[in-house]
Amino acid sequence: MRGAPRLVPDCADVLHALVLLADHLDQHGSPIDYARRRALFTPRAHFIDPEPWYDLQRRTRANHLPDITHAHRWIFHTLTGTPPRLAHPTIAPTTPSQSGQYLRFRWRILPAEAELLTQTARTILDEHGIDEPVQWAPRLAPAVLRPLTLPGPDPESITVDRLHEAVPVGDFSIAQVARRLNTTTAHVIFLLSRHPVDWSPPRFRRTQHTATRIGQWRHWYEHDHLSLQDIADREGTSLASVRLAFLKNDVPIRPPGTFARRRRQE
Repeated sequence: MRGAPRLVPDCADVLHALVLLADHLDQHGSPIDYARRRALFTPRAHFIDPEPWYDLQRRTRANHLPDITHAHRWIFHTLTGTPPRLAHPTIAPTTPSQSGQYLRFRWRILPAEAELLTQTARTILDEHGIDEPVQWAPRLAPAVLRPLTLPGPDPESITVDRLHEAVPVGDFSIAQVARRLNTTTAHVIFLLSRHPVDWSPPRFRRTQHTATRIGQWRHWYEHDHLSLQDIADREGTSLASVRLAFLKNDVPIRPPGTFARRRRQE
């Protein structure tokens, strides 16, 4: 008969941290009703329309466009806090390879992609009359956790700026970034999933910026009546870049001087 298993040295501190977390949730609760979300969204197999997703892909990636199934999984995972393997069978990964591909998608997601998926998740909640944050995580006071010996590095020990500096332009491996930051691959995967990095080549990086700003540019143009040059000056870009972005995104461009003539007539 084998003896009782030995406890990992930091096991008691891990248990202590879990008790602190449970006490925090008992006292403060959560702004998200995850049980309601799981009931609503687990039977759902479709979360984002293909057209805006693939349009963004064409403008921000050179090749190897991600499967839209990963986008559905990302939104389900974000809304429910539930692993994608428990999603509707149409989108749930069923093999270790598919699970690995989804994990890779999460840490290689581009900022514009994350923004589109987050906006889509927000729209879905609004359609169901759910006035909650898209996602949320409890935070314990650092002073409470500081005396504890916990496995792995402190998730907050690497700043976003340092993370972004460590990611090279173009293709890269997670092990390469972990070596640069002197940490574990699991730590880097966690950080990149929370803080997407624009690792695109320069040409796609410019379209990436445009993709994240086109909504604001359109508002300035159509509602605040700024000119194309005004917008270019505000953003520190060229008039041609703004005009091309509007043409690509089907923003009607008014004739030059429209509002100046209207003001003179008034």
